[in-house]
This record gives sequence, C-alpha cells and structure tokens, in this order.
Amino acid sequence: MREITVLILALAFVMSSSGCVSPRKRFPGWEQVRVEKQVPNKDCKYIIQEACNEKQSGCYNWLKKRAITRGANTVVITETTRSQASKGSVMIGNAGGGAGWSSEEVMSSLADLYNCPEYKAGERK
Repeated sequence: MREITVLILALAFVMSSSGCVSPRKRFPGWEQVRVEKQVPNKDCKYIIQEACNEKQSGCYNWLKKRAITRGANTVVITETTRSQASKGSVMIGNAGGGAGWSSEEVMSSLADLYNCPEYKAGERK
C-alpha cells in the first residue's frame, strides 16, 4: 500500500513539474489579475517590479501568472516597447543551397506588481 502511495505522489509531482497541469491549477486566479496603466488605488501595496520579453502580448499573461506567485492581484505596466526580431538560416548541401528568413514582433514590458483592495471597474481612489 505504501509503495502505491509513493508512486502516486511521484507521478503527481512529475506531471505538475512537466507542464501536464493546466495553468489554472498551477496559477489559480491568474485570469482575474488586473492589468492597469496606473496604480488604481492609493491603498495598493507595492510588491515588486518585473520585466518580460515575449512574442506579441505573451507578456501580459506571463506577468499575470507571475503576480499570482508573488501575492499580487494587479499588474501596472510602466513601460512597453515593441521590436522586430529576425531569424535567418542558410543550408548548404549536395542539392544546392537555400536560405530562410523570418521575423516576429517581440514585446518588452516593465511592470510593477501590486496587491490592491477590491474596487469596482472604473473606480479610482
């Protein structure tokens, strides 16, 4: 019986650390984290500043999940830049050469994480 319990716990650990567990279970409540342009309330408690570099708007979801791990419920974006990242490759072989090139937009964000008391949408104190 003990061996089965140890096996189940080991399997649960491997699944959770390998990404088999959905983000909702790993970061419960991350969808409810607010993303703001300014601190919404004077009673908000500053937690930490975070930086992110991701494709398109991937930073927003990463910052929201990061907020959950830090005990915050609000992300205040302080700076955002967008740039194009290019990748190229050259293949040389018996059949001739070829080249490939791609470009994607990368977003860099700097954000402050806060724990703010609950407030109604649009309300500023």
